[in-house]
Amino acid sequence: MSIVPVRNEDFLTFLNDRVETWSDNAAPLSLSQADLQAWVAAVTAANSDFSTASKARQTAKAAVLTQKASFRTARRLTANLIREIRVAADRNANPDSIYSLAQLPPPVAPSPRPVPNQPTDLRATIDATEGVLTLRWKAKDNAGVVYRVERATISAQGDLSDFTEIGLVGEKSFDDESLPVGVAGVVYVVKGIRSRRVGPASSTLTVRFARAGGSLRISSQRASKAA
Repeated sequence: MSIVPVRNEDFLTFLNDRVETWSDNAAPLSLSQADLQAWVAAVTAANSDFSTASKARQTAKAAVLTQKASFRTARRLTANLIREIRVAADRNANPDSIYSLAQLPPPVAPSPRPVPNQPTDLRATIDATEGVLTLRWKAKDNAGVVYRVERATISAQGDLSDFTEIGLVGEKSFDDESLPVGVAGVVYVVKGIRSRRVGPASSTLTVRFARAGGSLRISSQRASKAA
């Protein structure tokens, strides 16, 4: 381990603590006067230059803080003026002429939001006591999407009804609290909607029921190609 500190501040302390002692004891320490004088001069210069550099750093830090403050003010006031220019353009019969005069680009119309992704992996569970079926699914990157849940019923004779909308939700699950009495099963399909744009339908999920001890339960569920 080196006995000479690495950090400049610690190194200066190390030097300053020894200047007087080494100078007063040059003979017993076998230090030549020429080497000692050169060393003392170097220590003096290091102290002076370190002080100058420290002051420069403080000045530079203050200058940076002042610059940041002035830029914040300039940006805020610039934003205020641009808002006023936009108001003037909106009121003008030829808005582009105002933007051209202000040397600003006219606003670009927002691109339409993408069609929602297809819901996948529909699964159903049922609360046997309450008779409420919970439908869950997955969907990728569907921020700002609501989901339309549609349902068809399967009669005891095996006939399939038309699909009808039974709910809109902003989550990837839906509680079906309106299961018809006496049906053999239900079929679900889910579609994502964003800004009135309807995404591709999920695969259909066919859920068949059975009764055990007066409680409704799921006997089977099967996904198939989207309707």
